[in-house]
Amino acid sequence: MAEQNNNESVAETQDSTQAESGVIINAVQMQSLDISERFTRVKTESGWRIKLEAPARVTITFTTSMRKFEIALMENDIIERDRNDLILLRNQPTDAYRSQRGVSPLARSSGQTLASEPTEGRTV
Repeated sequence: MAEQNNNESVAETQDSTQAESGVIINAVQMQSLDISERFTRVKTESGWRIKLEAPARVTITFTTSMRKFEIALMENDIIERDRNDLILLRNQPTDAYRSQRGVSPLARSSGQTLASEPTEGRTV
């Protein structure tokens, strides 16, 4: 039996993905995926792969509690569905994404909020 174990060296070939950072989400709980800019989608054996063609805001809506997850991604970043996993791969250093974050209306000063809102038809 020892002879058989020595002959059974199996070299597993696994697909590997390298990224600067990323997020893995349980895809079974995902209800919808909203991508704000251009992308290309390719089917794979175990799901699909989306490559962003421009910086985009990606919003994932979950079926449980109608929660949402928003993330800013850049050109050439990848969103991949692999069986029950949804993988968001960021290919730039983390600092590059800080400038991509949108400013929440709650974080704006009152001057910025008033200046950005249309004044037509509004009484003060």
